[in-house]
Amino acid sequence: MHVQKHTKHFGLVWMALLIAAVAISCSSDDDSKDTTSDVAATTAPTEVPATATVIPTSVAAATAAPAATATQRPVSPSGPAGKITVALSGVGPDNYELYQLAWPWNDRNQFIGIYDTLFYDDRSPNATSLLQGSVASNWQFTEDALVLTIRDDVAWHDSQYGMLTVEDVLWSLERGSAEGTLWTRAEALTTNYKVSEISQTGPNEITMPWNTRDLRWRSVPRDMTLQSKKMFDDIGEERMNLTPMGSGPYKVISHQSDDHINVEAVNNHWRETPYVKYMDILDVPEETVRVAMLSTGQADIIQMGLPSVDAVKGVDGAKLVVGPATGLSGAQIVPTGQYYQTEDKDGNATDRTPLTQLPWVGEDASDGLKVRRAMAMAIDRQTIGDTVLGGLGVPHYLWNVGPTHPRWTDKMQEEWGIDYDPEAAKALLAEAGFPDGFEFEYLIPSGLSSTLEQVCQSMIPMFQAIGLEPKVDTSAYGSVRPRMLARTMDMVWCWLESGWNVDPDPLYRFSTNAVWNPGIEYPEPMDFEARILSAPTSDEAWDVILDEWLPWFNDNLPTFQTVGYTSPVGVAKTIDKWEMRVHNDRWPRDPWLIQLK
Repeated sequence: MHVQKHTKHFGLVWMALLIAAVAISCSSDDDSKDTTSDVAATTAPTEVPATATVIPTSVAAATAAPAATATQRPVSPSGPAGKITVALSGVGPDNYELYQLAWPWNDRNQFIGIYDTLFYDDRSPNATSLLQGSVASNWQFTEDALVLTIRDDVAWHDSQYGMLTVEDVLWSLERGSAEGTLWTRAEALTTNYKVSEISQTGPNEITMPWNTRDLRWRSVPRDMTLQSKKMFDDIGEERMNLTPMGSGPYKVISHQSDDHINVEAVNNHWRETPYVKYMDILDVPEETVRVAMLSTGQADIIQMGLPSVDAVKGVDGAKLVVGPATGLSGAQIVPTGQYYQTEDKDGNATDRTPLTQLPWVGEDASDGLKVRRAMAMAIDRQTIGDTVLGGLGVPHYLWNVGPTHPRWTDKMQEEWGIDYDPEAAKALLAEAGFPDGFEFEYLIPSGLSSTLEQVCQSMIPMFQAIGLEPKVDTSAYGSVRPRMLARTMDMVWCWLESGWNVDPDPLYRFSTNAVWNPGIEYPEPMDFEARILSAPTSDEAWDVILDEWLPWFNDNLPTFQTVGYTSPVGVAKTIDKWEMRVHNDRWPRDPWLIQLK
């Protein structure tokens, strides 16, 4: 169905595949001929940066006040011009209204420049602060509250709604925190701020009193896409969700769900006027087609996986872009159904029950642990890194910390490294009561990352080698979200997760604290999380992670990591510069910074 759709849009796409295949096969005959100039962020290294060389910077601790204002770049003197075509594995549905906004479409709406936020993240080498002011031009970080100064010169894309106001910000906060919201940051909002007491305290001022402040305080103003209250009042909740209208550098001209998004630059944008006037973002699920489009000039930017690095290198003038990063992506195996948390953070009883019929949970928890450890020992991480990832992947084992992380040590490797040992894995399965193995549902969500999908697929024969038989389900992530929300996940899934991150990461994924949960809830992570997030400094937060959280994780192994990596973005020779501020391989992040030749 997808192929037919894109044959309709691009009559030459299959000819492009044929031409590209011939061109790439011809160019690969001469290994000494370098046809690319690989770039990363603002520099131009001579080869694609290996994941091991990525040294991100961490964000400030919760008590550190960020810089007050952003550094504005010069506006292109000639105004926006030209057009670029971006080919992604999926563009997603019409999903824009904050209360109904589900991941990953919240990232899409922000990263491609449709909506503005109060702050934005900036990891570029010349950044004056890791958090930059956007709609919030200034702020004060006090013991009692976060006090924001809201700009009065931010225009909505639809002029009938005038300028963005304090009322719009308050309304967005209300929608993002309302009971039943799907917004990913809702729990961070209600934990950090006393939502009922957020109010306007001056002509352009909002005061957000602290509730229980933690390291996630910044994620709310950084990630909340601001929306027009007047528009909501005019057209209602349902139409608001289907009608993209923000204040960002790009406005939507057309969006057909799971087909395309066409955007146009906002000239004289209040913050940053784009260099490129038009951007067509196309839904092209097959990676080989995306690479062919790059080769034949039908796409200027493509989402790609590490297995396509050599093919993209074979495209005349193509570049592999890796922007500033906070860590590595990774493939994590999640054996779900571990619902052990009987009380929430307020001491209220939950209705959670571990799914003991699943082999990796078990009537006896010690047998479930043996199964999980056996599955972890079945994975040949080095081979995946060397073959599937072309030498650009590194082995990983536990949550959020692993080899190449600045805090990883030889002692950690000795204590927490998971050896590839299929014979020992078989012995553990036999001890747990499964000498002949078992079948299990194995979810590999489609449309998120081709690298993830190929890594997940590569693990199938490794599981089979110890007697396990994965029954593969390649449904889209959205199809399993209802089971996640209902806490009825009963499969093993291979999930896109941080291989590691330099920021002390919240552990809400393993407790009842948040909407998003992969199918695992234990009481211990809730305690670790509270102390990590409330730590006065990042170093003190890391002390809890390294001294308490990771030993517990290693002993209980609720999930396990396999490999860490960074997928580049494929860029055609038509593009001169793209100084993105934070790397993202799923969406064309900061596209208003793209400059054509």
